[in-house]
Amino acid sequence: MVGLKNAAGWLDLAEGAISLEINNPFFSADSVPGTITYPFGLPMTAGNLARLNFPHLRADQGDKIAPEPAGLYLDGVLRWAGSLVYLDCDEAQQMFQYNFVADAADLATRIDGVSLPGLDLGLVPLTLVPDAPAYALPCVRNTLFYDVEKVPAYGHVVNYYRDGLYQLKPGGKRAPIVPFPRLVFLIRAVLGAVGYTASGPWLAEPEVQRLVVYSDRAAEDAAGNLLTEFALNRHVPDIGVGDFLVAIQKFCGVGYGFHPVRRDVRFVALADVIADPAYVDRVGGPARTTAVTSDGFTLEMELEADDELNKTLDTGWKSLVVGNGKEALSTAAGTLHVLREADPLDAGRQWLVPAVEVKGASAAFEAGDDSRCGLRLLYDRGLQPDSRGATYPLATWDTVDFAGRTVGARTLRWAGDGGLYATAYAGWLAFLDRATTKERTVQFGVADLLSLDPARKDLVDHKKYLWEKVSLSLSTTGRQLETAAFTYRYTRL
Repeated sequence: MVGLKNAAGWLDLAEGAISLEINNPFFSADSVPGTITYPFGLPMTAGNLARLNFPHLRADQGDKIAPEPAGLYLDGVLRWAGSLVYLDCDEAQQMFQYNFVADAADLATRIDGVSLPGLDLGLVPLTLVPDAPAYALPCVRNTLFYDVEKVPAYGHVVNYYRDGLYQLKPGGKRAPIVPFPRLVFLIRAVLGAVGYTASGPWLAEPEVQRLVVYSDRAAEDAAGNLLTEFALNRHVPDIGVGDFLVAIQKFCGVGYGFHPVRRDVRFVALADVIADPAYVDRVGGPARTTAVTSDGFTLEMELEADDELNKTLDTGWKSLVVGNGKEALSTAAGTLHVLREADPLDAGRQWLVPAVEVKGASAAFEAGDDSRCGLRLLYDRGLQPDSRGATYPLATWDTVDFAGRTVGARTLRWAGDGGLYATAYAGWLAFLDRATTKERTVQFGVADLLSLDPARKDLVDHKKYLWEKVSLSLSTTGRQLETAAFTYRYTRL
């Protein structure tokens, strides 16, 4: 039997059933679907009026009724921590209409209309070291960061590093300090700000730990003085939280799983989902099969907007056609150009550095205080040697240093043995390109529902499937759950 409980207590349910859909979050590239019920009634009993705080009266006064944190219970066991979403009130029937949302659908209600700069992501102490846990300070060449008329002594390098330290005025020139947040640190801060935690094996991968997010904003006050701490939300791209998560999902080939009881997002590489041989035995009825419609993919990442280098340097790497390329897989994330060139502040020194030609942001010098950059990722490869053998903090999309020595395992371009397609997408896209869709009714009880895992394959009739959607009805009067409708994707996994 199903039950609903909020902070004020158990809610009275109408006789009948609550129908819901459980969506596998790995199958939608442009969103992160979750669990949602069809609209259902909650009778306007005295208990419900008090526990729901008279939502119809508040709505009549023009209040927006916020989602109500609640739990959905099965036979007294909490199955989902989520939210009740108020829809309407039928006074003639004395019935409220609600949806219950959980997993990604619950997260979506919390981040609707919220941008990264709009979150309180906390303050981070600023220390001029190359290996701070929350951020990196890689050298970046950008001749346009400051307006030369406002800052004629600008040295054309951000985070200038030489002789074992960061130099704010190398050779009498100005070098701004621009922190690049570490991606894993930023993910945890963003989810934490909306009441979630982050976990999962993908976050612990060494190459993921090295990912940093490009920033175009100097950590300085209106007088141009270096800050002792900076607000993390001032060094992030101006995009929505949902757009941020979807962009990371599509760029990195990662899926988001959700803990049913704790508000925790589990990050899982799609390549690992395909490679995992584990499965659950299920008994299903006759299937309705839909033919394969996929015909290849075109992978596309974004370039940094207004970057003058895009006009003169090759940008063909931003896309990759797989097979016949009929389905577009476009992400708002991307990376930067990286160049082998002379250090403009040290004659004779050659190095490998990320490079952009675009205006920066600063509270000083009338530069404009708002970040203008998109979501651009780089690998922090640590201190690496320049042409003289002296080290400096290298960030790059690639796996090699200035001398061509291997310093990483993966790249941030689609193509190549270490590229995003080969390391993150090949297995998953090959699966989608061949997978038929099968719909069938499956024997399914409460114990099965409590252990349902989007990353675990089902074995039905001696064939392995990944489920895409599960539809079922939960009785409010005691009838046991016996079956559910599954939508599967099948191929020779």
